[in-house]
Amino acid sequence: MLTVKYAKNPVYGSADGQQIQLIVRFEEIDEDLPFNATSYDCEPHGIDLYNRAKAGEFGEVAPYPTE
Repeated sequence: MLTVKYAKNPVYGSADGQQIQLIVRFEEIDEDLPFNATSYDCEPHGIDLYNRAKAGEFGEVAPYPTE
């Protein structure tokens, strides 16, 4: 599992709220990366990021863009 150093800029990535897009920095990778987190991700860090973002840990999740 990758270790999250920080995450920011959460935005819903789907109208149904099942995806949250973030900018994430992992301890193991020395750059910010776009990341699409879901509750059904096959990787534990993806599920963890989704749950933490949904709980507001990285700020309020912006609404899904309609256009």
